[in-house]
Amino acid sequence: MPTPPQHALDRTSRRLILRDHVGNADIRAFVEAAGWTLVGEIERDPEHGIGYEAKWSTADGDAHYVVDEFAEVFYLLAPDAAHASIENALSVWTLDEMIEDCYVHVYPAGWAKSTLRLGAGAPVVADERVVDHLVYSAKYAEVPVRRAALWAMVYTAWPEFTEAVTALARDEDPVLAREAQAASELLGAAQAGGR
Repeated sequence: MPTPPQHALDRTSRRLILRDHVGNADIRAFVEAAGWTLVGEIERDPEHGIGYEAKWSTADGDAHYVVDEFAEVFYLLAPDAAHASIENALSVWTLDEMIEDCYVHVYPAGWAKSTLRLGAGAPVVADERVVDHLVYSAKYAEVPVRRAALWAMVYTAWPEFTEAVTALARDEDPVLAREAQAASELLGAAQAGGR
C-alpha cells in the first residue's frame, strides 16, 4: 500500500491544488517569471505516491511542485508569501471550490476523488467545513468513499480526526481497517513530532 507524500504530514503551508488543464509549460513560465532557482527533481517515488517532484529555492523558502499519484492531484507547496502570485498566474482550486465540489457528486467514484482532493488541499489549521465533510464521508456506505475520507484525514494531519480514524480501524472492511491502523500510526507520529 503506498502512502501519501511526506508533504502530507510535514508542511507549514496549504498545498495549492492545480486544475487539470495547468500544464508543465505553465509551471515553467511561472517559475521563470518568479525567479525561482531549481534545486532538484525526483522522477518517481511510487512508495510515497509521487509521480514527479521538483524543488526550487525562493526568496521566502523552498517550493515544491508535486505530481501526487496517490491523491491524483498536482500541487504547489510554497511559502505563504508566494500564494498570491501563484493564484494569480495559475488556475488553482480554492478551498470553497473544493468543498462545493464534494457536494455535487452522487456517485462514489466522484465523491471519493473530490474528498481526497479536499484533504490534499486543506489548510494547515483545521477548518470546520472540511472536518464535517470528512467525518461524514468516513461513515458513508461505500468503501471507496470511506477510504478516500481516511486518507484525506491523513493529508490534513489534524488531531480533530483521531476519533474518526480510530473508528475506521474497526471498519467492517478488513483492508480499510488495516489502512486505518497504519494511518493512525502516521498521524500519531506526526502529532508527536510537534504538529
